[in-house]
Amino acid sequence: MLSHYKTPLARLADPVARALLRARLRPNHLTVVGLGVSIGAACAMAQGRLRLAAFLLVVAGLCDFFDGALARLANSVSAFGAFLDSVVDRYSDQMILLGGVLYYERLADTPGVCLTLVTLVGTVMVSYTKARAQSIGVSCEIGLMERPERLILLIAGLTFNLLTPALVVLAILTNLTALQRILYTRRAVAAREDALH
Repeated sequence: MLSHYKTPLARLADPVARALLRARLRPNHLTVVGLGVSIGAACAMAQGRLRLAAFLLVVAGLCDFFDGALARLANSVSAFGAFLDSVVDRYSDQMILLGGVLYYERLADTPGVCLTLVTLVGTVMVSYTKARAQSIGVSCEIGLMERPERLILLIAGLTFNLLTPALVVLAILTNLTALQRILYTRRAVAAREDALH
């Protein structure tokens, strides 16, 4: 949902991106730094330092937000850069949720572990359904719980000590988003095939 506001939000990132450019940073640098910060957030979460994890997730999200603007201003938008950004996002998502699994495991909270694993499955399937749709020529830019929404909800849950309720919502809505994308792609493919006949 928030991905529809990428273009206007990108303009807000330009002043910071210009400063980063002057500091000789490149988009791939920010992408890799964001991954490192996400791993730090996962470690903090595993140790039960939830507010620190939330802060680190905000920093990681800002790295992800600014790398696109930096690529545009540096005229270094590339297919590999987009590929790397996407792969790093997947690693980051899964590392963060692994931190959640370890957190609940440390508390001997089996329902919490299961809830986090269901969220992990849904998160993987949200990105996978989009990638597979694109591979058959369907632009699948839809969904209730895309990456920005997931990060915001997780950060809120960590900050206000409401991680379990946040994960309940994430577990349900990530899997519903994957289902939404499956149905959307089915309709798009059927409409395309009807148009050919």
